[in-house]
Amino acid sequence: MLRIHFTSEDLRRITLAEDTDPLWDVLLSLHVLQEGRELTYGEWWRRTRQVKVTDMRLLLSLTPPQGYSPDFLTPGRGGDPLEEQLDRLLSTPTPRFREELSYFNDKQPNSASIRALLDGGAPMLRRLGDAITEYHHAGIAPYKRMLRPHLQADHARRLQALADGGVDRLLSELHPDVVWEPPVLCVLDYVEHDVHLEGRGIVLLPSAFCRRHPITLRDTDLPPLLCFPVQPPVGWLPRVRADDAPEHEPVVALLGRTRAYVLEQVARPTTTTELAQRLGISLAMASRHAAVLRNAGLVDSRRDGNTVFHHITALGRALLNGRSFS
Repeated sequence: MLRIHFTSEDLRRITLAEDTDPLWDVLLSLHVLQEGRELTYGEWWRRTRQVKVTDMRLLLSLTPPQGYSPDFLTPGRGGDPLEEQLDRLLSTPTPRFREELSYFNDKQPNSASIRALLDGGAPMLRRLGDAITEYHHAGIAPYKRMLRPHLQADHARRLQALADGGVDRLLSELHPDVVWEPPVLCVLDYVEHDVHLEGRGIVLLPSAFCRRHPITLRDTDLPPLLCFPVQPPVGWLPRVRADDAPEHEPVVALLGRTRAYVLEQVARPTTTTELAQRLGISLAMASRHAAVLRNAGLVDSRRDGNTVFHHITALGRALLNGRSFS
């Protein structure tokens, strides 16, 4: 059983992360990838198994679906982009890196990949970073837009629980395998592990790839974090088109994936609310993306009463179609 011991100061320092963490999603999705198909992840599993990633064997060696994986693989606490998280991973102090990897190797003996990582130093660590980047781009990033509405709905529900019943309700409704017996939060069906927060507070981090029950780090000296499941509904992936990327990949490279989606969506007049709903982003973010495209002459925005409609311009349509005005 996992027992997380709170003080009164810790109860005031609970952070409910709004978004997932890219490296936690990498770790947890690799667990799903190795465990096989199921209704919720079956289509994602089929697609991701077909992706070719350099040094995939190294990733799989570090992320067995049961038991411990090195804590240095997940330095984040939600919200920061992949590049920043990778910088933290690659900056892991050598003594900590070797201690965690040696502990892991004792639990998973006879792994040539782990021995190579232990003996290879900085070059092997950079190879690990490259493999994580490749895998994230193939197995996580294309699905963020589809998962975001489920994560946002879960976040809103937990904020409402906090507003209605305070911290007691938030913690007691965190997960069916979690028992809140103040001042201790217990996670059932877990290895014997105690975490004393001692005034540091804790981050509650959602993940759509976390299975079964919430998990935490082994090293109790690291900033406390509890990653909990937000499982998407059955059929979340098959209900969308098979190719989740926009048809215009050069435009994606130029504008970024979200703004390319926005430009596609406003082929017909579209409100800011509709944009936000279709892309699974906030109203403020949808308005900001539309404003950037408008300032570039790609989108025209017109107000009708209290509603703003966005519509692609001739220049924007030419960009999507790959035409030139010359």
